Amino acid sequence: MYSLLKFLRCAPFDEYKVWKAQVDNGSRRGGERLNILTRTLLLRRTKDQMDSSGKPLVSLPDRRCEVHRIKLSKDEKSVYDVVFAQSRSTLQSYLNRHEGNATDPRKGSNVNPFEKVAQEFGVSQSDSQAPQASSAVHILSLLLRLRQCCCHLSLLSKTLDQGPTPTPKSPCTGHASPPELFQDTRESTKIAAVLTELKAIAQGSDAQKSVIVSQWTSMLRIVGVHLDRLGLRFATIDGTVNPKRRMDLVEEFNTNAKGPQVMLVSLCAGGVGINLTGGNHLFLLDMHWNPALEDQACDRIYRVGQHRDVTIHRFICEGTVEDKISSLQEKKKELATTVLSGTGNSVTKLSLADLRVIFGL
Repeated sequence: MYSLLKFLRCAPFDEYKVWKAQVDNGSRRGGERLNILTRTLLLRRTKDQMDSSGKPLVSLPDRRCEVHRIKLSKDEKSVYDVVFAQSRSTLQSYLNRHEGNATDPRKGSNVNPFEKVAQEFGVSQSDSQAPQASSAVHILSLLLRLRQCCCHLSLLSKTLDQGPTPTPKSPCTGHASPPELFQDTRESTKIAAVLTELKAIAQGSDAQKSVIVSQWTSMLRIVGVHLDRLGLRFATIDGTVNPKRRMDLVEEFNTNAKGPQVMLVSLCAGGVGINLTGGNHLFLLDMHWNPALEDQACDRIYRVGQHRDVTIHRFICEGTVEDKISSLQEKKKELATTVLSGTGNSVTKLSLADLRVIFGL
């Protein structure tokens, strides 16, 4: 904040001594001054704001959000439960050490949740790939894998160090054999739900296009495999696409009715700065801690130049960490207004309190 005030030459707070003494001094009064400064300097405009005559500042078509609540298959839930149980134990061990309550600081420090998954589902697990002692980074890594379980088990293949032809060691309940659970060509529960919606859109009377957003390029690649199988034309925008190629893809998607029907977009590479108003359906495959990033991704299609009604599709796997993340997102959105006015905590980071909620500790 001080660097901005210094750049803008907002006297007297652009003087470092004054800033430290009056604002950044750790006191309640300093926090109140920061709040007043922020409200004074911040100019914020949103799409739902009205002008003095009661008309919207920006005239846009309607937008609605559809939340698709789905349940993991029996096989997927089996893998998820194993990873969740071990991850929860690892987090508990970390919290005990962090809070100084552990009777044995080494207890649970070398737990590898994926070793048990590998044993139960018949894939190889090399010792060299075992996670390090539980730390904050390790905990977040485990949580990442749980989120990936909700999308497609193939995303775990590197973690499990799966060989090209693994031999099952024990049978797995359900119709799919254990190796098939981790294949890209397998239609996961979430992908099946997405494909159902895409088929309904394709069968509509008017030609409509869709944008699919994921945090992971590996997930976009898997989706591409299934779009190929359905015969749906698609293009991909991620970090590997150069600016010239990106502009060409966006132009074709927005203007060519015979061009790609679906645009696959990486949340980090394509979540901001591009115009995809050629599509009016947006699919959020996975959930991010920072809901503002998802809102920015939705604004790729809901912006000036959009002439169709927009539908945002969110997919939440019931009984998983996605349920908890959804609740955390709502709380963070409530805090966002406070943060923008200069008070409150950051809504972009994951705290220990958030981890406790997610794992029920």
